[in-house]
Amino acid sequence: MSRVSIIMPCYNDGAYIEEAVASVYAQTYKDIELIIIDDGSDDEGTLNILNRIANTNMKLLRTNRLRPAGARNAGIEQATGKYILPLDSDDTIESNYVEKAVKILEENERIGVVYCYADLFGEKSGRWDLPNYSLEKMLLDNIVFVTAVFYKEDWERVGGFNTNMRHGMEDYDFWLSILEIGREIHQIPEVLFHYRIKPTSRTTEFLTNIQVVRETYRDIYLNHPVLYEKYKDQYAFGLRDALIEHIFLNRTLQESIVILEKIKRIPILKSIIKKYIMK
Repeated sequence: MSRVSIIMPCYNDGAYIEEAVASVYAQTYKDIELIIIDDGSDDEGTLNILNRIANTNMKLLRTNRLRPAGARNAGIEQATGKYILPLDSDDTIESNYVEKAVKILEENERIGVVYCYADLFGEKSGRWDLPNYSLEKMLLDNIVFVTAVFYKEDWERVGGFNTNMRHGMEDYDFWLSILEIGREIHQIPEVLFHYRIKPTSRTTEFLTNIQVVRETYRDIYLNHPVLYEKYKDQYAFGLRDALIEHIFLNRTLQESIVILEKIKRIPILKSIIKKYIMK
């Protein structure tokens, strides 16, 4: 049985980390190493919980605000597992996730990354509305969350997570690096990962600044010239299809606005709209 090292960065997540750790200890796959990286937490409650749950079955590392990419790299450097699974300290995994992922990796040497379907909990609930995996979609945007199983040797080969990604998306950059060395990505068609939605996060902050989004995606493209040259046709077709979809969606939106404006001119409907929609 090949060891799996689960890498859990933590920054002031004391309110959630015990739930994340419990999901690790509940795994049906038993050769698991848990490495928690306390990335400079200054919340007393978090520090007390980390000290309390630390035991011989885990490694607890201390780093000083390396941020998620740097903290993950620090943990993976200390990992003894053949396989790596990052798991943030506010998320959880189903008990058979590791077992199912390792089985796929060991049955097909071309596959270098295994992930699954996911759902949301916390501030929102329901299925995480991500597209099913395809290379074409992956070239355009990140559709693979960071809580996926991959080879430590591949992490070493590509130089780890890129710590120069100032605004996030280091997981997307990393997956493209894995694709660039010839590995494939496989998605398990089951909900085995639970992603916590909090009031604010790096993702929500990232998506509010259009210039930051532009710069980040430009950097990602420039980081992977070999990959985008190899799949230039798929990338071009994907961009064209995305543009066409955007045009049609925008047209539908504009038509809906025109219809709504017409409805608002009808007195009885105008009062209904004002009461229930235009609050």
